[in-house]
Amino acid sequence: MVVSTAAGDARAEPSEGSAAAAESLFQEARKLIDAKRFSEACPKLVASHKLAPAVGTLLNLADCYEKAGQLASAWARFHEAIALAQRLGRPDREKTAKDRAEKLEPRMIRLTIVSLEKDAEVKLDGSVLDPAVLGTAVPVDPGKHAIEASAKGKKPFTTTIDVSDRVRTPSVEIPMLDVDPEAAKASAAAANADKNPPEERGSDGSGQRIASYVLMGVGVVGLGVGTVFGLKTSSTWSDAKTHCTGLECDRTGVQLATDAKNAGTVSTIAFVAGTALLAGGAILFFTTPKGASKAGASRDMRVGVGVGSLVMEGSF
Repeated sequence: MVVSTAAGDARAEPSEGSAAAAESLFQEARKLIDAKRFSEACPKLVASHKLAPAVGTLLNLADCYEKAGQLASAWARFHEAIALAQRLGRPDREKTAKDRAEKLEPRMIRLTIVSLEKDAEVKLDGSVLDPAVLGTAVPVDPGKHAIEASAKGKKPFTTTIDVSDRVRTPSVEIPMLDVDPEAAKASAAAANADKNPPEERGSDGSGQRIASYVLMGVGVVGLGVGTVFGLKTSSTWSDAKTHCTGLECDRTGVQLATDAKNAGTVSTIAFVAGTALLAGGAILFFTTPKGASKAGASRDMRVGVGVGSLVMEGSF
């Protein structure tokens, strides 16, 4: 039986473009059904119904599934048609759908899935089953069906059952799932991490103490550089005087005087910078939290001064 959706069949209110596309798909599906090409016709009816839901389309889709041997799918679509006909106030279509659904029930294959694993998530062909469905015979189409079960900390279970008309009430039992050692380890590690969160590092002020060492070390280098250039200034100025008579100096004396002046400038800058860095390091050192003294000591760090350089040794 094929039900036409021509004028008079109630539809939702689709857009004009959607209605035209839905009607075109419907007409193509009718031709394919007449040619007994059900595997091509049924998907077009599904698409037509999505674009413009209609009781007539559902009835034709259910009829298509029935002719293709997919009785469970047909039965489900007939019941969808019943519900839609009730909402749209179409008792004639409701009766047609009910009569067709009732005739299918004795012919359907019903699969029962039982799970021995408590709280397992069970899937049938990729769809999660409500726990209430387990242990209940549910209509399925002939063919292969994939069954999966999973639970926290357990190895997943998968199986495939190939049902046919020869066995009307097949069943599958999901056993107790095996413990997954890797999952158990990960769960235990996560639990321990929650109980013993990692200690925050750096809160004892050890970083501040290290910074104070660095600043004071650089400050010492600055003072050392200032001292070296100060001595050079004095020595160079003394040499310059030997080439001068009163306020007049020969070319060598002028050059030495200039070098002495430049060395004096470097000496002054180094002394000022070194003093500032040394003072800053000292402030950081004396304001470091008390707990940092032990941490700093345990790192065994030593600061020394080389020729024009700062030497730091130890582990941080």
